[in-house]
Amino acid sequence: MTQPTTRTTLKDYAKRKLGYPVVDLNIDDDQMEDCIDDALEYFQEYHFDGTYPTFVKKQISGSTLKITSNTVFTENEKITGGTSGVRATVHAYHSANTTIRFKNPMVKSGGDGNTYYANTSTTFGNGETITGATSGATATTNAASAASIGDFDNQYVSIDESIIGIKSVLPMYDDTSSSSNMFSVNYQYALNDLYTMGAMEDMRTYIFTQQKLAMIHNLFHGMPRFRFNRHMDRLYLDINWGNDVGIDDWIVMEAYAIVDPATFSDVYGDLFLKKYVTSLFKKQWGQNLIKFEGMQLPGGITLNGRQLYDDANTEIERIEEEIFLRYQLPDDFFVG
Repeated sequence: MTQPTTRTTLKDYAKRKLGYPVVDLNIDDDQMEDCIDDALEYFQEYHFDGTYPTFVKKQISGSTLKITSNTVFTENEKITGGTSGVRATVHAYHSANTTIRFKNPMVKSGGDGNTYYANTSTTFGNGETITGATSGATATTNAASAASIGDFDNQYVSIDESIIGIKSVLPMYDDTSSSSNMFSVNYQYALNDLYTMGAMEDMRTYIFTQQKLAMIHNLFHGMPRFRFNRHMDRLYLDINWGNDVGIDDWIVMEAYAIVDPATFSDVYGDLFLKKYVTSLFKKQWGQNLIKFEGMQLPGGITLNGRQLYDDANTEIERIEEEIFLRYQLPDDFFVG
Protein backbone atom coordinates (compact mmCIF):
# COMPACT_ATOMS: atom_id res chain seq x y z
CA MET A 1 0.00 0.00 0.00
CA THR A 2 1.08 3.62 -0.52
CA GLN A 3 2.67 5.69 2.22
CA PRO A 4 0.33 7.65 4.54
CA THR A 5 -0.30 11.19 3.31
CA THR A 6 -3.14 12.26 5.63
CA ARG A 7 -4.16 11.83 9.25
CA THR A 8 -6.73 9.24 8.17
CA THR A 9 -4.28 7.10 6.21
CA LEU A 10 -1.73 7.34 9.05
CA LYS A 11 -4.41 6.21 11.47
CA ASP A 12 -5.35 3.29 9.20
CA TYR A 13 -1.68 2.32 8.87
CA ALA A 14 -1.19 2.17 12.66
CA LYS A 15 -4.40 0.17 13.11
CA ARG A 16 -3.26 -2.39 10.56
CA LYS A 17 0.10 -2.73 12.30
CA LEU A 18 -1.79 -3.59 15.50
CA GLY A 19 -3.83 -6.31 13.80
CA TYR A 20 -6.94 -4.54 12.55
CA PRO A 21 -9.29 -5.71 11.01
CA VAL A 22 -8.33 -9.24 12.08
CA VAL A 23 -8.30 -8.05 15.71
CA ASP A 24 -10.74 -5.52 17.10
CA LEU A 25 -9.00 -2.52 18.70
CA ASN A 26 -10.56 -1.21 21.90
CA ILE A 27 -9.67 2.41 21.27
CA ASP A 28 -11.91 5.36 20.47
CA ASP A 29 -11.40 7.51 17.38
CA ASP A 30 -10.87 10.64 19.51
CA GLN A 31 -8.17 8.82 21.46
CA MET A 32 -6.40 7.98 18.20
CA GLU A 33 -6.59 11.63 17.14
CA ASP A 34 -5.01 12.64 20.46
CA CYS A 35 -2.21 10.12 19.93
CA ILE A 36 -1.49 11.56 16.47
CA ASP A 37 -1.42 15.09 17.90
CA ASP A 38 1.04 14.00 20.61
CA ALA A 39 3.23 12.22 18.07
CA LEU A 40 3.32 15.24 15.73
CA GLU A 41 4.23 17.55 18.60
CA TYR A 42 7.06 15.23 19.64
CA PHE A 43 8.21 14.93 16.03
CA GLN A 44 8.30 18.71 15.55
CA GLU A 45 10.06 19.20 18.87
CA TYR A 46 12.95 16.75 18.47
CA HIS A 47 13.21 15.38 14.89
CA PHE A 48 15.54 17.29 12.55
CA ASP A 49 12.95 16.91 9.78
CA GLY A 50 10.22 18.39 11.99
CA THR A 51 11.43 21.99 11.65
CA TYR A 52 13.27 24.08 9.09
CA PRO A 53 15.27 27.36 9.22
CA THR A 54 13.61 30.36 7.66
CA PHE A 55 13.57 34.14 7.62
CA VAL A 56 10.45 35.91 8.86
CA LYS A 57 9.68 39.54 8.15
CA LYS A 58 7.22 41.65 10.12
CA GLN A 59 6.10 45.22 9.55
CA ILE A 60 5.76 47.34 12.68
CA SER A 61 2.15 48.43 13.07
CA GLY A 62 0.95 51.60 14.74
CA SER A 63 -1.96 52.00 17.11
CA THR A 64 -5.27 52.85 15.46
CA LEU A 65 -8.30 54.91 16.41
CA LYS A 66 -11.51 54.79 14.39
CA ILE A 67 -13.60 57.95 14.23
CA THR A 68 -17.10 58.57 12.93
CA SER A 69 -16.37 61.50 10.59
CA ASN A 70 -13.80 62.35 7.94
CA THR A 71 -11.89 64.83 10.10
CA VAL A 72 -8.27 65.47 9.11
CA PHE A 73 -5.63 65.74 11.83
CA THR A 74 -2.12 66.87 10.95
CA GLU A 75 0.83 64.54 11.21
CA ASN A 76 2.73 64.62 14.53
CA GLU A 77 0.15 66.76 16.31
CA LYS A 78 -1.12 65.78 19.74
CA ILE A 79 -4.67 64.54 20.14
CA THR A 80 -6.39 64.30 23.52
CA GLY A 81 -9.45 62.34 24.57
CA GLY A 82 -12.07 64.46 26.31
CA THR A 83 -13.24 61.62 28.58
CA SER A 84 -10.28 59.26 28.93
CA GLY A 85 -7.67 62.02 29.13
CA VAL A 86 -5.35 60.00 26.88
CA ARG A 87 -2.90 62.05 24.81
CA ALA A 88 -1.16 60.60 21.76
CA THR A 89 0.81 61.66 18.70
CA VAL A 90 -0.79 61.37 15.27
CA HIS A 91 1.31 59.29 12.88
CA ALA A 92 -1.01 59.46 9.89
CA TYR A 93 -4.70 59.84 9.03
CA HIS A 94 -6.43 57.57 6.51
CA SER A 95 -9.58 59.13 5.11
CA ALA A 96 -10.62 55.97 3.25
CA ASN A 97 -11.62 54.25 6.49
CA THR A 98 -11.64 57.28 8.82
CA THR A 99 -8.85 55.85 10.93
CA ILE A 100 -6.15 57.70 12.83
CA ARG A 101 -2.85 55.92 13.28
CA PHE A 102 -1.20 57.16 16.44
CA LYS A 103 1.72 56.40 18.76
CA ASN A 104 3.02 57.11 22.25
CA PRO A 105 -0.27 57.20 24.22
CA MET A 106 0.11 58.93 27.59
CA VAL A 107 -2.06 59.78 30.58
CA LYS A 108 -1.66 62.08 33.56
CA SER A 109 -0.65 60.14 36.66
CA GLY A 110 1.47 60.41 39.79
CA GLY A 111 3.36 63.42 41.10
CA ASP A 112 1.44 66.66 40.70
CA GLY A 113 -1.17 65.01 38.51
CA ASN A 114 -0.31 67.23 35.55
CA THR A 115 2.55 65.22 34.07
CA TYR A 116 1.92 62.77 31.23
CA TYR A 117 3.39 59.29 31.42
CA ALA A 118 3.46 56.51 28.83
CA ASN A 119 0.49 54.18 29.25
CA THR A 120 -0.90 51.48 26.95
CA SER A 121 -3.40 49.98 29.38
CA THR A 122 -5.61 53.09 29.28
CA THR A 123 -6.83 53.81 25.74
CA PHE A 124 -9.19 56.20 24.04
CA GLY A 125 -12.77 55.44 24.99
CA ASN A 126 -15.65 54.53 22.74
CA GLY A 127 -17.82 57.44 21.70
CA GLU A 128 -15.60 60.13 23.23
CA THR A 129 -14.53 63.42 21.63
CA ILE A 130 -10.90 63.90 20.67
CA THR A 131 -9.28 67.25 19.97
CA GLY A 132 -6.16 68.11 17.97
CA ALA A 133 -3.72 70.44 19.72
CA THR A 134 -2.36 72.00 16.50
CA SER A 135 -5.26 71.87 14.04
CA GLY A 136 -7.97 72.40 16.64
CA ALA A 137 -10.03 69.75 14.84
CA THR A 138 -12.45 67.58 16.82
CA ALA A 139 -13.93 64.17 16.12
CA THR A 140 -15.90 61.44 17.86
CA THR A 141 -14.53 57.93 18.22
CA ASN A 142 -16.51 54.87 17.18
CA ALA A 143 -19.14 53.54 19.55
CA ALA A 144 -17.43 50.13 19.74
CA SER A 145 -13.82 48.91 19.51
CA ALA A 146 -12.53 52.36 18.66
CA ALA A 147 -8.89 52.02 19.75
CA SER A 148 -6.36 49.28 19.13
CA ILE A 149 -2.75 49.28 20.36
CA GLY A 150 -0.14 48.39 17.73
CA ASP A 151 3.31 46.84 17.77
CA PHE A 152 5.11 50.16 18.20
CA ASP A 153 3.40 50.99 21.49
CA ASN A 154 3.27 47.39 22.73
CA GLN A 155 7.01 47.16 21.99
CA TYR A 156 6.63 43.62 20.77
CA VAL A 157 5.51 41.94 17.54
CA SER A 158 3.12 39.03 17.31
CA ILE A 159 4.65 35.87 15.89
CA ASP A 160 2.81 33.05 14.12
CA GLU A 161 2.45 29.95 16.28
CA SER A 162 4.25 27.89 13.64
CA ILE A 163 7.49 29.60 14.74
CA ILE A 164 9.02 27.60 17.58
CA GLY A 165 12.32 29.45 17.96
CA ILE A 166 14.08 32.65 16.92
CA LYS A 167 17.82 32.57 16.44
CA SER A 168 18.52 36.24 15.76
CA VAL A 169 17.09 39.56 14.63
CA LEU A 170 18.88 41.26 11.77
CA PRO A 171 20.38 44.68 12.63
CA MET A 172 18.07 47.62 12.02
CA TYR A 173 20.83 50.15 11.37
CA ASP A 174 23.65 50.60 8.85
CA ASP A 175 26.68 48.40 9.30
CA THR A 176 29.90 50.42 9.32
CA SER A 177 31.62 47.88 7.10
CA SER A 178 28.84 47.51 4.53
CA SER A 179 27.52 51.05 4.07
CA SER A 180 27.48 52.37 0.50
CA ASN A 181 27.79 55.99 1.64
CA MET A 182 30.69 57.74 -0.12
CA PHE A 183 32.18 58.71 3.23
CA SER A 184 32.15 55.14 4.55
CA VAL A 185 35.34 53.17 5.06
CA ASN A 186 34.34 50.58 2.46
CA TYR A 187 33.66 53.18 -0.22
CA GLN A 188 36.97 54.95 0.37
CA TYR A 189 38.84 51.65 0.51
CA ALA A 190 37.42 50.57 -2.84
CA LEU A 191 38.10 54.02 -4.32
CA ASN A 192 41.72 54.29 -3.26
CA ASP A 193 43.19 50.87 -2.43
CA LEU A 194 41.18 48.08 -4.02
CA TYR A 195 42.77 48.30 -7.46
CA THR A 196 46.30 48.15 -6.03
CA MET A 197 45.68 44.59 -4.83
CA GLY A 198 46.85 41.70 -6.95
CA ALA A 199 50.42 41.51 -8.17
CA MET A 200 51.55 44.39 -5.99
CA GLU A 201 49.45 43.70 -2.90
CA ASP A 202 47.67 40.80 -1.26
CA MET A 203 44.35 40.51 0.56
CA ARG A 204 45.74 40.59 4.09
CA THR A 205 45.27 44.31 4.62
CA TYR A 206 41.70 44.20 3.35
CA ILE A 207 40.80 41.19 5.53
CA PHE A 208 42.35 42.74 8.65
CA THR A 209 40.52 46.00 7.96
CA GLN A 210 37.17 44.21 7.62
CA GLN A 211 37.76 42.28 10.85
CA LYS A 212 38.55 45.48 12.71
CA LEU A 213 35.47 47.22 11.33
CA ALA A 214 33.33 44.25 12.38
CA MET A 215 34.83 44.41 15.88
CA ILE A 216 34.09 48.14 16.13
CA HIS A 217 30.54 47.62 14.90
CA ASN A 218 29.95 44.82 17.41
CA LEU A 219 31.41 46.95 20.22
CA PHE A 220 29.19 49.97 19.63
CA HIS A 221 26.07 48.30 18.22
CA GLY A 222 26.00 44.53 18.46
CA MET A 223 22.97 42.51 17.47
CA PRO A 224 19.48 43.62 18.58
CA ARG A 225 18.52 42.15 21.95
CA PHE A 226 15.25 40.26 22.06
CA ARG A 227 13.13 37.92 24.17
CA PHE A 228 10.90 35.20 22.77
CA ASN A 229 8.82 32.36 24.17
CA ARG A 230 6.96 30.08 21.76
CA HIS A 231 3.92 29.78 24.06
CA MET A 232 3.49 33.57 24.19
CA ASP A 233 3.85 34.06 20.41
CA ARG A 234 5.45 37.45 21.05
CA LEU A 235 8.87 38.81 20.16
CA TYR A 236 9.93 41.49 22.64
CA LEU A 237 12.61 43.80 21.24
CA ASP A 238 14.88 45.52 23.76
CA ILE A 239 15.77 48.40 21.48
CA ASN A 240 15.30 52.15 21.24
CA TRP A 241 11.78 52.29 19.80
CA GLY A 242 11.39 55.36 17.62
CA ASN A 243 15.10 55.60 16.80
CA ASP A 244 16.09 52.05 15.90
CA VAL A 245 12.71 51.22 14.41
CA GLY A 246 9.49 53.13 13.70
CA ILE A 247 5.97 52.55 12.47
CA ASP A 248 5.86 50.83 9.05
CA ASP A 249 9.48 49.74 9.32
CA TRP A 250 10.30 46.08 8.70
CA ILE A 251 12.22 43.74 10.95
CA VAL A 252 13.65 40.43 9.77
CA MET A 253 14.20 37.43 12.04
CA GLU A 254 16.16 34.24 11.54
CA ALA A 255 13.83 31.59 12.92
CA TYR A 256 12.84 27.94 13.03
CA ALA A 257 9.36 26.94 11.88
CA ILE A 258 7.55 23.63 12.15
CA VAL A 259 6.94 21.55 9.05
CA ASP A 260 3.15 21.68 8.94
CA PRO A 261 1.72 18.34 7.74
CA ALA A 262 -1.39 20.14 6.51
CA THR A 263 0.86 21.77 3.89
CA PHE A 264 3.58 19.15 3.52
CA SER A 265 1.67 15.87 3.67
CA ASP A 266 4.84 13.80 3.21
CA VAL A 267 5.33 14.20 6.98
CA TYR A 268 2.68 11.53 7.62
CA GLY A 269 4.86 8.97 5.86
CA ASP A 270 7.93 9.59 8.02
CA LEU A 271 9.40 6.33 9.34
CA PHE A 272 9.78 7.57 12.91
CA LEU A 273 6.29 9.07 13.02
CA LYS A 274 4.64 5.86 11.81
CA LYS A 275 6.38 3.75 14.46
CA TYR A 276 5.68 6.29 17.21
CA VAL A 277 1.98 6.63 16.39
CA THR A 278 1.59 2.84 16.31
CA SER A 279 3.16 2.50 19.77
CA LEU A 280 1.01 5.30 21.17
CA PHE A 281 -2.11 3.55 19.83
CA LYS A 282 -0.94 0.34 21.46
CA LYS A 283 -0.36 2.08 24.79
CA GLN A 284 -3.83 3.65 24.73
CA TRP A 285 -5.35 0.29 23.82
CA GLY A 286 -3.65 -1.32 26.81
CA GLN A 287 -4.69 1.57 29.06
CA ASN A 288 -8.31 1.02 28.08
CA LEU A 289 -8.12 -2.72 28.86
CA ILE A 290 -6.30 -2.46 32.21
CA LYS A 291 -9.54 -2.11 34.18
CA PHE A 292 -10.69 -5.45 32.71
CA GLU A 293 -7.46 -7.23 33.66
CA GLY A 294 -8.04 -10.83 34.69
CA MET A 295 -11.61 -10.90 33.37
CA GLN A 296 -12.60 -14.31 32.00
CA LEU A 297 -14.16 -14.37 28.55
CA PRO A 298 -16.12 -17.25 26.98
CA GLY A 299 -13.73 -20.02 25.95
CA GLY A 300 -11.38 -19.43 28.89
CA ILE A 301 -9.68 -16.37 27.37
CA THR A 302 -8.31 -13.92 29.96
CA LEU A 303 -7.81 -10.23 29.18
CA ASN A 304 -4.31 -8.94 29.92
CA GLY A 305 -4.32 -5.20 29.23
CA ARG A 306 -1.38 -4.67 31.60
CA GLN A 307 0.96 -6.69 29.37
CA LEU A 308 -0.15 -4.74 26.30
CA TYR A 309 0.40 -1.46 28.16
CA ASP A 310 3.87 -2.46 29.43
CA ASP A 311 4.97 -3.68 25.99
CA ALA A 312 3.90 -0.39 24.44
CA ASN A 313 5.77 1.61 27.10
CA THR A 314 8.93 -0.35 26.35
CA GLU A 315 8.55 0.34 22.63
CA ILE A 316 7.94 4.04 23.25
CA GLU A 317 11.04 4.36 25.45
CA ARG A 318 13.14 2.69 22.74
CA ILE A 319 11.71 4.92 19.99
CA GLU A 320 12.20 8.09 22.03
CA GLU A 321 15.79 7.11 22.78
CA GLU A 322 16.30 6.43 19.08
CA ILE A 323 15.18 9.95 18.11
CA PHE A 324 17.86 11.48 20.35
CA LEU A 325 20.56 9.21 18.95
CA ARG A 326 19.62 9.19 15.25
CA TYR A 327 17.17 11.94 14.38
CA GLN A 328 18.12 14.96 16.53
CA LEU A 329 20.60 17.57 15.38
CA PRO A 330 23.68 17.94 17.62
CA ASP A 331 23.81 20.84 20.05
CA ASP A 332 25.52 24.01 18.86
CA PHE A 333 28.74 24.99 20.55
CA PHE A 334 29.87 28.54 21.13
CA VAL A 335 33.59 29.22 21.21
CA GLY A 336 35.09 32.52 22.32
